Amino acid sequence: MVGDLLDDRYQVESRLGTGGMSAVWRARDRVLERAVAVKVLAGAQATARGARQRIQAEARAAAGLWHPHVTSVYDYGEHTDAAGRQVSYVVMELLPGQTLSQRLAAGPLPPAAAMRTCAQVAEALAAAHDRKLVHRDIKPSNVMLTPAGVKVVDFGIATTVGRPELEADGRLLGTAAYLAPERLAAGTVLPASDVYALGLLLYRTLTNELPWSAETPTQMLTAHVYVDPAPLPDIEGVSPEVHRLLDRCLARDPADRPDATDVATTLHGLADDAERREKQAAQSASVSPVSAPTTPSSPPGRRRRIPNAVLIPVLIVTAGTVSLLLPQLIPADGRSGGVATRDGVTPPNAAFDVSATEAPAPRQTSAGPAPVSRPSRTVTASAGPAEPTARAGSTAGPGSRTSPSAEQPTGPPSAAPTPTSPKPGTYIRALGGVVTVLCTGDQARVVDVAPAPGYRLKNYNPGPVNEIQVVLLSAGNRSEIKARCDDGTPLPKIKESRQ
Repeated sequence: MVGDLLDDRYQVESRLGTGGMSAVWRARDRVLERAVAVKVLAGAQATARGARQRIQAEARAAAGLWHPHVTSVYDYGEHTDAAGRQVSYVVMELLPGQTLSQRLAAGPLPPAAAMRTCAQVAEALAAAHDRKLVHRDIKPSNVMLTPAGVKVVDFGIATTVGRPELEADGRLLGTAAYLAPERLAAGTVLPASDVYALGLLLYRTLTNELPWSAETPTQMLTAHVYVDPAPLPDIEGVSPEVHRLLDRCLARDPADRPDATDVATTLHGLADDAERREKQAAQSASVSPVSAPTTPSSPPGRRRRIPNAVLIPVLIVTAGTVSLLLPQLIPADGRSGGVATRDGVTPPNAAFDVSATEAPAPRQTSAGPAPVSRPSRTVTASAGPAEPTARAGSTAGPGSRTSPSAEQPTGPPSAAPTPTSPKPGTYIRALGGVVTVLCTGDQARVVDVAPAPGYRLKNYNPGPVNEIQVVLLSAGNRSEIKARCDDGTPLPKIKESRQ
């Protein structure tokens, strides 16, 4: 794809990212002389008629929705590639910054920032809902954090209010971790489903966790329908009003949820209050030193353990969607049968294809996870920015005890080493340890390696090179960390396997 010229106008320069159904490329608009992002259908989806219709519908939906917190769409076209295939693409604004998912790799956001971020997402959703458009896939990887504020991206499965939730072929589209319970009832599309996902997004930005202990898409879907979410833990700077708003957003009955406009207004006000408290605390700290705050323990909550859920941090890895089957459609009251995987014994009546490319940030137990034998897997990991200095009470950096990002392999809290000294660069965390990588243009250099307890470092080339490779070994496990650089940003890939 690199070097292709689309419609004699868009010169493809480099890959920005890949999902289950599409890839996003950096390109140059030779007519207007500007950098743009080009989303192209990938793999088997590239020539599928339904997928091509969907990406065209996405372009029309987003192009008709102008809002400062929605990514602008410039163009749509079809290109014949070198193999003679007709490939559909969408041209969008190229956004500086990082996704919320990438930011959460460094830990939860400060309360004011978390509330402001979600308030801006709510504004974007309110604008979409005013046009009778429902996004249906709000999650951290679809929220961009830019210098100008939040941008909501990927209207790939958006549709209009009142349409059937199921596709013509019986599929339900969405991400399992953020799927509203009423969507599993296979009814009609509702704006309240976006508000439910927004509530989970707020919980995630404040805690870097989701309010259930679930490790598979099946358990996630079961949780949405049958398991009460764990209450938001006590967090310094988060008022009771935030707890009440979250409870309303996560109400099982969509009629009990606020609309996106109400959420935006409430969160902006709460963010203002939190910012004032943070400034007052900073001023007080500059006058007299205070001790580092203790981490509050989570209050006893309403959470019920999901049947058969194993409370260990895991990473769900797929190349696209996970096919799930329901033994029967779940009615709106949520009292019907549970969820079964394709190899389950209950004969299904309806198929649901639910994306699991963004796994939940698992809740951690105080005792840490039990050892588990894992098959070999390859994952694309997000990297968080390195902190130049350590701070008391900080949640960022490789020594953090908070839940790590869902896009990275996770292990026991004791397995997260702290580098011997602060280093410039970007931390890449694996089960075997933490590698600090510094990018200079497209060249990568290893600045520091901190093996986890029980792991040792094999020989490696520190660079600068086009792609670094670091291997960390224990008695029975192997962590292989690779990373290349794109315009100064590390693009890591981690492979965890048994020896």
